[in-house]
Amino acid sequence: MQRSRKPPQVYWGGLPPPCPRPMEDRQVTATVAVLRLMDELSSSYWQLLLVALALFVLWRVGTRVVGERPLFDHFPRTTAAIDVIVLPFSWIVGGALLRLANRAVGLPALDQPIKWLTALSAYLAAGWAVARLVEVQLLLRAEARQRERVPQLIIGLIYILLMLVGLGLFMNQRGYSLSGVWVSTGVAAAVLGLALQKTLGDLFSGIAMGIERPFRIGDWLELADGRLGEVVDMNWRATRLRGWDNATLVVPNSNLASQSFKNLHGENHVYAPWYFVKLPADVDPRYATELLLQAAMRCDSVLKLPPPVVRLAEGSSLPYSYMVWVHLRQYPAMFRAREELFREIHKSLQESGIEVAPQVQEMRTRRAQISSAEPPTLALALKSLEFAGDLTDDEIAQIAARSEYRHFDTGHVLLAEGAVSDALYVIAGGLVDSSVLLPDGTRKELETLAPGSYFGLTAMLTTEPSFEEFIARTDVTLIRVDLDCVRAVVDARPGLKDKLVELVKERWDLAEAARAQSRRRTRRLSIRDIRLELERRLSQPRLPRR
Repeated sequence: MQRSRKPPQVYWGGLPPPCPRPMEDRQVTATVAVLRLMDELSSSYWQLLLVALALFVLWRVGTRVVGERPLFDHFPRTTAAIDVIVLPFSWIVGGALLRLANRAVGLPALDQPIKWLTALSAYLAAGWAVARLVEVQLLLRAEARQRERVPQLIIGLIYILLMLVGLGLFMNQRGYSLSGVWVSTGVAAAVLGLALQKTLGDLFSGIAMGIERPFRIGDWLELADGRLGEVVDMNWRATRLRGWDNATLVVPNSNLASQSFKNLHGENHVYAPWYFVKLPADVDPRYATELLLQAAMRCDSVLKLPPPVVRLAEGSSLPYSYMVWVHLRQYPAMFRAREELFREIHKSLQESGIEVAPQVQEMRTRRAQISSAEPPTLALALKSLEFAGDLTDDEIAQIAARSEYRHFDTGHVLLAEGAVSDALYVIAGGLVDSSVLLPDGTRKELETLAPGSYFGLTAMLTTEPSFEEFIARTDVTLIRVDLDCVRAVVDARPGLKDKLVELVKERWDLAEAARAQSRRRTRRLSIRDIRLELERRLSQPRLPRR
């Protein structure tokens, strides 16, 4: 006799039936216990369950719709935490009522499918509610730290992951093995992966960029092809950039991850561009850099710390090219700052009689205008001093005739701490830092002196050593007015002594806070002390000029 073979079993959807649990594991699961309890309650107290379901609907509507600012906006963390419990429970209650209605209609075949669909919906709802709670926590933390909002890609991945966890728990309750499900669906997953290769590439590229964080929401990106925009969103497929024309540029994540781009950052990051200005070679480079630096310092949109930097960038060809390097508060402020900078540069060059060297290519003969630009005269520079109003033009001219320009490079110590100066220094161009040495050995910067300021007057007219140290922050041009110049003017008009005494006393009192911080002990000087010191300095024999 031939034994009949059983036909091979074909499972719907490629999934094997649930494996029977061992005898010691055949216990009522938590899911079955909850469903049985709800069936018992729905048989006796279905009106109560219906009221509970209606209350849940009212809760959802009331927390998210009612009022100009719903309850969820006032207490997002609390309402999201309550939803973790209420949302799965509402699905269980709704499923119990649906099964009760199905039994009343008389369709017993639908009872088990409704039962397990209810359980599946409850697990998925729990995963969704937990993901919503995590999303609210991330958003509130980002808002408290004033950071950029969380990308939609990260939030989407959180929802998918936690809902997959809920699906896995449901399948485990049903007795399915996750490894068996993974193997049985491997072929379908491979086919699906080949069909969605480009889409999956965008997804994983977005995940990689979300972990690496090469840019944030609100940053400005310049792509390899020159296109530029602000990052407004990043989801599972693409990153969206908004350009200056308010148009949205959609860049697939795989394309963005495979190319090089420049991150110009957002509103909380200092932007430091540099610009080039071409000037005639007839202009002295030191004088040109001083003019450009003064123009940059007058710009309100340019940060003063760190200060602007001006350098001769190209001097081997005509015209000379100068680089102006400035620091701005952020990249979007670049357009206003650039316009303001070029306006101030134009004003400085126009007042000095300098024309920006044009790039002219023409075949014609003409008499070219020769640019002749010189630094301001000593007499004109000395008129900016606060005590110049007490001097006549002849006296200013007398002091200017015996003064001279001095040029110093960046970092040069102009007046050391503890030194007694024999000259007054007026800053004609560049920046000078004033600092004191604290008792702990560290140096504290007091102020940055700009063109028109001066130093060394107190140390020149008294025998008190300087408790401050003056260092050239940039290349500087100083006007040196030595003691002999002042002595000659005072000898001709003794009444100037009182003006100088009052000026020294005023500057000495203003520097009281700085002297208190310095490690160098200095005595208090009265008007009488300053007058005696001044007379002694002016009565000393004149030193030969070096």
